[in-house]
Amino acid sequence: MIYKFIASLLKPIFYQKGRIKMKPVSYYNVKYLPNSTLKEKFERNVNWMLSLTPDQLLYNYRINAGLDTKGATPLTVWESPDWFFRGHFTGHYLSGASRSFVELNNMEDTKEANELKDRVNKIVDGLKECQEKFDTFEEFPGYLAAEPSKRFDDVEKLRFNGNHYVPYYAVQKLMDGLMDAYEFAGNQTALELTMNMTHYFEKRMERLTPEQINAMIDTRWYQGKGHYVYHQEFGAMHRTLLRLYEITDKKQKDIFDLAQKFDRKWFRDMLINNDDELGYYSCHANTELVCAEGMLEYYHVTGDENYKKGVVNYMNWMHDGHELPTKGISGRSAYPAPADYGSELYDYPEMFFKHLSMLNGESCCSHDLNFLSSELFADTKDATLLDDYEIRFINAIMAQQNNDSAIAEYLYNLSVAPNSTKEYSHTGFWCCTGSGTERHSTLVDGIYYTDKKDIYVGQYFDSILDLKDQGVTVTQDSHYPEQHFAHITVEAAKSQEFTVYLRVPKWSRNTTISVDGENVDAEPKNGFVAIKRTWGKKAEITVNFDFELRYQTLADRFNRVAIYYGPILLAAQTKDLPASTKPAKEYLKDLVKVEGQNQFRLAGTNIIFKSLPAIPGDTPYNVYVKVPDENVATVIDTQNDSDKPVNEEREWTLAVDPEKKNYLKITYDRLDGDIYSFQIEDDQKVLFTQTMKSEEWPEDSYYIYPLPLDATKGKNKLNIKIKPLDYEGLNFDIANINKIESMVATK
Repeated sequence: MIYKFIASLLKPIFYQKGRIKMKPVSYYNVKYLPNSTLKEKFERNVNWMLSLTPDQLLYNYRINAGLDTKGATPLTVWESPDWFFRGHFTGHYLSGASRSFVELNNMEDTKEANELKDRVNKIVDGLKECQEKFDTFEEFPGYLAAEPSKRFDDVEKLRFNGNHYVPYYAVQKLMDGLMDAYEFAGNQTALELTMNMTHYFEKRMERLTPEQINAMIDTRWYQGKGHYVYHQEFGAMHRTLLRLYEITDKKQKDIFDLAQKFDRKWFRDMLINNDDELGYYSCHANTELVCAEGMLEYYHVTGDENYKKGVVNYMNWMHDGHELPTKGISGRSAYPAPADYGSELYDYPEMFFKHLSMLNGESCCSHDLNFLSSELFADTKDATLLDDYEIRFINAIMAQQNNDSAIAEYLYNLSVAPNSTKEYSHTGFWCCTGSGTERHSTLVDGIYYTDKKDIYVGQYFDSILDLKDQGVTVTQDSHYPEQHFAHITVEAAKSQEFTVYLRVPKWSRNTTISVDGENVDAEPKNGFVAIKRTWGKKAEITVNFDFELRYQTLADRFNRVAIYYGPILLAAQTKDLPASTKPAKEYLKDLVKVEGQNQFRLAGTNIIFKSLPAIPGDTPYNVYVKVPDENVATVIDTQNDSDKPVNEEREWTLAVDPEKKNYLKITYDRLDGDIYSFQIEDDQKVLFTQTMKSEEWPEDSYYIYPLPLDATKGKNKLNIKIKPLDYEGLNFDIANINKIESMVATK
């Protein structure tokens, strides 16, 4: 094939994107500290990968190509031969094994490193055999997938027959895995296979019009058209193809052109124009998240500032309106089925209360959010991204792997609903099993960044930074956050001047820092304290953090709070957590610290509050505490409902504050029917969609709707309309409304 010669000219590299200044330090230069939590989780993941055989991972590919399966036992559930899509996990495995090969060599564990590399090579050889067999009967050369090419035909024709075929999703994971096998395990054939696959998809898409492609990769479940819209996940195809374009030294414009076919105008414009309609469209959380990654990759390739601006806006949306207390995202959407299936979706900004009774917090999203946070921080130096990274890593990512299993078992959703449990598995081969396997090979990513000779310490997890070219080593060994300080040793082979930047988390109000026992000014500038000096053979830095109990009120329900101890989200390890008669501030005083642990006992009970990673699987827990209403907002206008029938539009004009945050509070009468769905609008746009079921009647019969600032800015009055939702030919009704109130924030 024509790409074989090109691939032969390319050498494996430890790949860093072409940034002008700062960049994340690749884990190629970062080691796990012996006896650390991260190393333990990494090794558990290696054990998991070694428990699988290449023939198992090739099973579905060989079946699809009509080849012998070598007597292998097939994988199960999402990777079973009869699942409606399959093949994604093999890509994740290649990524995890290839990256672990680098890290094991860093730790001089050559036996396991070579064993993983051998498995990578066998899988790549098996995939090559499959691709060569596909070339004998497929329409175009280069096909390689665990599903028949008819799946792509169905996608192109917008066919839906009960299952959402997502062949591009699975193929993208394989392409990324093959590129990792090339870059990190030095397998040249892996790049050849990827190039051949790219050629295949170029041929497929050449025959499609832009309109066909746009329809094929439109991920909006709802578009205001009153009927179900075809939905197809395509993973991170945009980012992956741009990555391939960079690996090939930007010499293959056809690869760039193919990547841009996955750059959707509606999504790009939404981000660049800073108009968060993710909830209105009932978007799939992780699908759009990796599309934001694609936009940032496009910025890295082209320097187009609008793309970076769009990603900055997106991450602000996550921070301000979509992140759960774990800093994870996803849950139920605002719509009835089929635009909602209870999990993995976006709701409108700051609408969380419904998620307390649904699956939420998909683990894939937490991994991808941290990847994007790290990449974007290197472009912006916005320390808030790393503050969120820290909380997400400690509470969501550290809880994804079962600590009680010798080989890794992974979690799909990390729920914050009442009476939640963590359900671990290594037999489901879910998307989160794949991302968990891949990302637990790179747990030391995102800790360090370099700007020329300067070093940014972004996280305080045990690790060893080895900048060989600079002759500088940085070691962290304090077992943070179990301990409330960071101990950092900086060693330079030759005396040299540079600056070490230390992140000061926003939650730590009184941080102190010393170098070799002498205190330094710990007042952060833009989230960091800069220590500029001539560094020699050994210097010791100590950062003491101010761990305190604090709480965060739920944005759309003022009688629910989540409790933190420093960066640690505390959950009550109990099935039923009694409501408090005390305000949240007083409730914190009833939490008595367990000596020597980051745990608290609720006074007068045996209820223990601890971190989510510390709660065993299948053990009930509660994240939110019910308290008397916090003084978040006060009512400034109240109106009663009209006597119109439930299928007719209603309208009110309510007082609002032109300068502050405003809310709507709607109290409903008890439902008579099974389901109601309606939209709440102002004169400009739909502000919220509300779906209500009789079995999910809201506590105290009301919902609170945090209004976007731009809906009330400069206004004293706001016109509100409520209309029945027209969807799927169903004539939904508006729930009976007792009263509607406008509220204004007290601060």
